[in-house]
Parts: sequence; structure tokens; C-alpha cells
Amino acid sequence: MKYLRALAAVAIAIACEGANVPSIPVFAALSPADAQARAIGRNLGVQQAVAAVDERVANLRLARIQGVPHFAGDYTLAPQAGSGAQSATTVEQHFIAAGASLSVNDLLATSDAVRAAAGDLLAAQRQADAATLLARENALRLYFSALRSTELERLRTEVLASAIRDRNAAAIRVRAGESPRLDVMRADVAVQQARADLALAQAERVDAVEALASATGVSSVSLGALANVPSPPQPVLDENADVGRALASRPEIAALLASVQARRADVGLARTSGLPTITANAGYQRGVDTGQEVRGPQASVHLDVPLAPQSPARVAIARAHVSAVEAQLIDARRTIALEVGAAVRDARAADASERAALAARDVAARALAAVELGYREGSSSSLDISDARRTYVQTSVDAVVAEYARAQAYALLEVLVP
Repeated sequence: MKYLRALAAVAIAIACEGANVPSIPVFAALSPADAQARAIGRNLGVQQAVAAVDERVANLRLARIQGVPHFAGDYTLAPQAGSGAQSATTVEQHFIAAGASLSVNDLLATSDAVRAAAGDLLAAQRQADAATLLARENALRLYFSALRSTELERLRTEVLASAIRDRNAAAIRVRAGESPRLDVMRADVAVQQARADLALAQAERVDAVEALASATGVSSVSLGALANVPSPPQPVLDENADVGRALASRPEIAALLASVQARRADVGLARTSGLPTITANAGYQRGVDTGQEVRGPQASVHLDVPLAPQSPARVAIARAHVSAVEAQLIDARRTIALEVGAAVRDARAADASERAALAARDVAARALAAVELGYREGSSSSLDISDARRTYVQTSVDAVVAEYARAQAYALLEVLVP
């Protein structure tokens, strides 16, 4: 998170104040890194993924102990014909047995069951990491949207103030007979348009800031003041290298690889399910038989052979699951490659867009200054000023949008390529 930590370094920005260091405004009360950390803890997808990890941990624990013998206890009571002097009577037969019971099938299946459960656990852990990346990405989009709308509101406020000053200046010139009444009318139109644009910008800012505040759990009131921080060094954009890094490190890929291993272990479990069921019991028995007390070791083996074989069908189902996950893995790799490639191209385009927008704004500012000077000297009309100011305002808006689009593009690229 080097890029985001650099954005959050407000202290460095204060130390560099006055120096010729490129900077970008961020919220003084909430850095991009803090916004991500807060959003992760409040994200529903992350909470569900963490709960799934806890479930898989319990499943793995169950898989590891399924081959452990069980304690077995039996009590038997039955009537029985007497013997000898008691032959004409009915006596009571009863036994108490205690020992251990073991399912041979569970013992044979333990290895595959543990492999499957361990693979599912690893997949759930990587899916939780993927949910965290998605939460970070969403937080960054909300963060830069709120920043952009805040800057645009400030810009629209300045535009309205400038329009009011122009209107007052036009009224003075009309009273002095230096300009026609039409100049005041044009200035009035500009003022009303600026007020309408400001109202829309204010509503957009409130919506964006409330969305960010809700996602991060901070007060929207605290998201008002901005602070300039130094822009981090521009990373080298290499589409092929970034795609390769993403494919090697993205948790979505790791999750699917683990799922493939788990589903392959399910194939072994399916084969084991076709074996005859064997249950062995051994222990010590004590009781009364035909009126005589008896005691001693006791053992039994139960064999259950299914007449209708189910193993081939279960193996086919397990293999189908393996094929489905392998197809998901291929699709995920293709999707991530496209996503990261597009993100790199977007970042490169954002660089060019910002440079062009800033250059256009500077040219528009010089053109506006020249027209204003000409208006004061009588060589330009109020219509020229209106056109020049409208152009300057639009290029200023474009510059703000481009500035934050570039910052967002690089921040998102760092999330997409861990």
C-alpha cells in the first residue's frame, strides 16, 4: 500500500509546504488507507467470508477425528429358560458390555476427507482475502468520488462568487455609461446558472460524502476539511508484468486452486464409499446367562455389502465438480488478465488526460485574463467574457475530474495487483 500510504502522509505535506512538490488534496480526517481499513471491517461480504472460514475450520476438525474409535456401551435384558433344577422356570438373562467401536470405512476415508476439508479451508481463506480486496476497491471508489464532489462544490462556489463580482462590475459600468444594459442582463444569467450548478454540486457532494461516511463508519461532518499531501512517485506501468503479478498473487486464483484440490480429494472419497461397510466392536462383557454369572472379553464385526453399487455414480459426480471448478479457474484467470490490463491502460490514459486537462485549463485562464483586459479597455464585449469564462469553468471542472480520476486509477491498480 505504498501509494496509499503516501497519500495519507499529511505530516510530510506540512513539512514540505512552500516547496515545489506536486500535491493532491485528501480528507484531513480520513486518509485513503484509513478508509479502506474501516470499510473492510463493516463490509458484509467480508463478514460472510470470515464466517465461512470459521465453518471450514470446524469441518476440518471433524474430518481429522472421524477415524477415531467410539466408546461403545451395551445393556441387554431378556427372558431365558432355566437349566437343571430351574428347567421349569424362566430366568433372567442380562449383560453389560463396554468397549470401543471402529468403522473401518471412516478410517480409510480419513485421509481424503482431511484433504478435502483442508482444501475447502484454504479456498475459504483466499475467498476472504478476495472479499477484502473488493471491499478496498469499493472504499477507494467512494473515497475519490467524495473528494471529487467536494472539490467541484468548492469550484462551483468560486464560480458563483466570480459571477456575482462580474455582475456588480457590469452594473457600475452601465451606470457610468461605459457599457450597455445588456451586459447586466448577461451577467444576471451567468449568476443564476452558477447558482444552479452550485446547488447540483452541493447535492452531489452530500450524497457522495454520506456514502463514504456510511461505508467507513465516520461522521460525515468530519469529511469537510481537505489537506494537501505530496503526490506519490508515479509507478512504472507495464501491462504484461502487472498481469503476470496479478495472476500469481490474486487470492481468487489461490482460492480456486485450493478448490480444485479439495474436489479431487472428493473423488477419492467417492471411491471409498463403494467399499463394503465394516464396523468392529471390542470390549469386556459381564452379566448372567442361564442363572450363571459370566464375564470376559467380547468382540463383534459387522459387514454390510450394498447390492446396488453407488460408487461409479458418486465418482462421476465428484469428477464433474472438479471439471466445473477447473473451468472457473480458467475463466477467473482470463477475467483478471482483462481487468488488470484495462486498469493499466486506464492509468496510462488518466495520465494523458490529466496533462491535457491541466494544459487546457491554463490556456483557458490566460484567454479569460486577456478578454477581461480587453473588456476593460473597450476592445471586448461582455459576450466575449461570458464565452471565455464558460470555457474556463468547464476546463477547471475537467481538470478536477481528471486529477482525481488519475489518483483513483493508480490506487485501484495497487489493489488489483497486490
